[in-house]
Amino acid sequence: LFLCLNTAVEKMRDEVITHSDLMASCLRGPKNEKWRLLGKTSNFYIINYEGLRTMVTKRVPAGIGPKGKLVNKEVIDKAAIKGFTSKGFDFIIIDESHTIKNHKSLIFKIIKMIGIPIPNRLLLTGTPFGNSLMDIWSQYYIIDQGETFGESITHFKKNHFEDKGWVLDGRWIPDLKATEEGEAEIKSKLFTKAIRYKEEEVDDLPPKVFRTLEYSLSSKQRKAYSILIEEDEDDLIRDIKNKSIGFRTIASGFIKSSDHIFKDNPKLDLLWNLVDNVIEHHKMVIFTEFIQSRKLIEKLLKKKKVKFRSLSGETKNKYKEYNTFQTDPKYRVIVCNIKSGGASIDLIAATYCVYYEIAGSVINHKQSLKRIHRGGQTERCYFYCLLGKGTVEKSIYTDLQSGVDAFSRIADKDEMRRYLMGELDV
Repeated sequence: LFLCLNTAVEKMRDEVITHSDLMASCLRGPKNEKWRLLGKTSNFYIINYEGLRTMVTKRVPAGIGPKGKLVNKEVIDKAAIKGFTSKGFDFIIIDESHTIKNHKSLIFKIIKMIGIPIPNRLLLTGTPFGNSLMDIWSQYYIIDQGETFGESITHFKKNHFEDKGWVLDGRWIPDLKATEEGEAEIKSKLFTKAIRYKEEEVDDLPPKVFRTLEYSLSSKQRKAYSILIEEDEDDLIRDIKNKSIGFRTIASGFIKSSDHIFKDNPKLDLLWNLVDNVIEHHKMVIFTEFIQSRKLIEKLLKKKKVKFRSLSGETKNKYKEYNTFQTDPKYRVIVCNIKSGGASIDLIAATYCVYYEIAGSVINHKQSLKRIHRGGQTERCYFYCLLGKGTVEKSIYTDLQSGVDAFSRIADKDEMRRYLMGELDV
């Protein structure tokens, strides 16, 4: 059983066919179709996390919602789990295993029930943890049921971490950090059941070049940004519920809650200047975090008559999108949502990677860097981050360089203000 991200399913099948004479089946389609494919003879059964979840869960009534409607919840279907494991798998390979780092998640609980009975278990990831060593407990638990880091996450926390949290508006904000002794012990145990290859040990890769390009918000963007900081009443920003996202979307040229698009968008102009100077001789990957950003970029590329492909949660055939970009010289750009196209796929046809928005997650950012700079790449790779002057984008970028998830270390309102203005020190 090979478990991977959605974008990698067909790629994994192709790898099996290319490098062996074994059969590989992709478990795709509606729930009944997946079960039918599982019943057929094959050597490899390849499925994505979401597909596995839909196969072995069911929805049950959970009570009456706020509007008087019956609310359902998703729970594990034990009969389906039993049917799945009856296949008698000899080996489970879990790709991008950081996906199951949350021990409370439904997918972790599913893999715990399906994977542990399988005699051979292999987990693969280039980013086993982000800004916290806590992430490794659940992954190792699937391997050895607590032999390395204990059977209980509670004891793992107690023995290796301390709460470095703070009080904000009368509430305690927990922030677990590994103690010096705890970190040393965790790292000493990490490789008892793991093999680590450094990048330079595996591939003779070309150099990487990192650059930041700064832009200034338009006058209307700056006004909206300032109003949101001061929490003043204004029709334009009144409906913004998630302010941490609101600051980022204003910098990117829109306000999601009101569907407002800023006519002047210096960030989009800066992106086009970069695209226009590159695509005649090179291919480019553009990463975004927000749906509206992707749409703005796609609209611009269509207007400029640039052939491109796109990867997002809305993309039905992700393999076709990135494979076309890889193989067809007409397509010069691929626009990727960082969660849909930032892991598990090869985009080495490109040598330029631009972050219209940078990820707020260390793991997502590190994964995305490897899409163009990986085995098979022969050319120097260029990475550009577009950062608004006097905006939160600069603080998020600084955090990523120091291995900290965005907004994870804000202690008070004054510090938050400096963070939002890109003035927070490392």
